[in-house]
Amino acid sequence: KSVKDTWAEFESLREYFAFEGSVEMFDEACQGQWRMPAEYQYMDIAAWILGQCQTEAELQRCGEELLLYQQRDLFNLLRWLKYFVDTMREHNIVWGVGRGSSVSSYVLYLVGVHRVNSMYYDLNITEFLK
Repeated sequence: KSVKDTWAEFESLREYFAFEGSVEMFDEACQGQWRMPAEYQYMDIAAWILGQCQTEAELQRCGEELLLYQQRDLFNLLRWLKYFVDTMREHNIVWGVGRGSSVSSYVLYLVGVHRVNSMYYDLNITEFLK
């Protein structure tokens, strides 16, 4: 993809539109607009994450976390974060080690959002998904 094409995508994010309805209706309308390539939009993110696990304990932890993400309808968010992290890596963009409650998610560690192994530090996922 050319720089011009990428810039055109970002320009489209600036579009303003009036929305008549509740916050819940707005959120539902926006859920389908993640603006990521089809390879990420339709990927089986749960299978990819489970495929990153090396031990039975990691599989167990990811299984538990993925159920919580699924209950909250956050699989599109995980797909988008995978796309975002891959894009930053591809373009050699540096991002932080991690901060706040997100570091309690082992799934986000595997995706690459942060570099804090929550299993090593025995961090509880409920700190993130309150």
